[in-house]
Amino acid sequence: MFSIPLENPEVKEILEDIAQVAGELSSSRCVSLEAAETCVRDLMNRTGQKLLEVCVSEAASQQSTAPVACPQCEQACRPIQKRGVTITTLCGRIRVQRWVSKCVSGHYHRPWDMRQKLKGIYTYRVAERMCYLAAHFDYRAAAKELSFQGIEVSHTTLHQKVRECLSGLHASEQVEPQKLVAHQRWYVGCDGCYTNSPDGWKEVKVGCVYRDYPQCGSDAVSSARETSIRYVATRNDAAHFGKELYALATNSGIYQEAIDTQEIVFLGDGAAWIWNLADEYFPNAVEIVDYKHAKSHLSDVAKVAFGETETEAIQDWVKTTEPILYDGNITEVATRIRGLDTQHPEVSDIFEREARYFEKHAARPRYKKFREKGYQIGSGVIESACKHVVGQRCPQAAMRWKEKGINPVLALRCLVKNGDWDKYWNELPQAA
Repeated sequence: MFSIPLENPEVKEILEDIAQVAGELSSSRCVSLEAAETCVRDLMNRTGQKLLEVCVSEAASQQSTAPVACPQCEQACRPIQKRGVTITTLCGRIRVQRWVSKCVSGHYHRPWDMRQKLKGIYTYRVAERMCYLAAHFDYRAAAKELSFQGIEVSHTTLHQKVRECLSGLHASEQVEPQKLVAHQRWYVGCDGCYTNSPDGWKEVKVGCVYRDYPQCGSDAVSSARETSIRYVATRNDAAHFGKELYALATNSGIYQEAIDTQEIVFLGDGAAWIWNLADEYFPNAVEIVDYKHAKSHLSDVAKVAFGETETEAIQDWVKTTEPILYDGNITEVATRIRGLDTQHPEVSDIFEREARYFEKHAARPRYKKFREKGYQIGSGVIESACKHVVGQRCPQAAMRWKEKGINPVLALRCLVKNGDWDKYWNELPQAA
């Protein structure tokens, strides 16, 4: 600890500034609240910046006697000279002099910067605030909000720094494990949504893991709770996404106990990549095709068969076919589709494709049986995730995302939604 005497010129200047503002405000009976709060806020910004600079400069300028190993080659470093750096802090920009070291291989090292965990020229907490705002707003709006807080950074610099700060972040590694209680089961869901890129629309893959909460009553269906849901999202390919989803699941608690004591339900639409991941990572899961998605295929078939304007005929066919689908009689559903009358080969091809779709997923739409067991048969949780994890931030007007730009933002969004923000950022830098 360093003691800074009140006789220090900078400290005296701070005290004089405070006394002057206090005197001006107390002597003026006509000062408005708005003017007073603005004056005091400006005083706090000035004095806070000066005081922080005085305190930090004293500590930073001291030469450490502890040996330091070069982070690049691990050889011993020795101090060579002091160099100044301007750091953006929560109190404004400050200028400090700290020692720069050098190893025998010629690598330069700044031990004080490392101990403070500076993110370039930004403090740890400034970096956190930059990332938090970037997770919720577009970069221009985030930069404007930062300026209101006294942190001046352009939207382009903010974009760059967020990417640098989050290099290597995997939201799936930050989640806290959960445990199933009596009659609970795990749910895993996958879906895709699209964001614009310089070379067209690209799919973002989204996954979620959560526990269900059984309800009272013989016909009651279990429900999800927001606090239990954990998310992962990325614009990487299915193979990369599968590893992230599996990490999210295992870190959340799946497979941390004996497999035969855990019931896992996997929900998704008809995309092949989803069920490939289910088979690879969750081979013992109960697989369910989202009921709403399956019903939409019936509507699509009826529109092709009768014409989109024939509303009554479409509704009648779907109304008579839907109970068969709900009962899980997929053979009969496929027969009804193939039996639709048409003289056009291209339409026959559509009917055949739809019939095969249901046959391919024959074990997954047994909705009546699933309901009797209390399973959820809708993928509303993951569909909602696509909207609030991705849709509220990434597909805004004029946004065109490259993969290296969108993935850090998606990781931030998941970190926030998973409730792991404080866990990730609360490792405070140690004093120099």
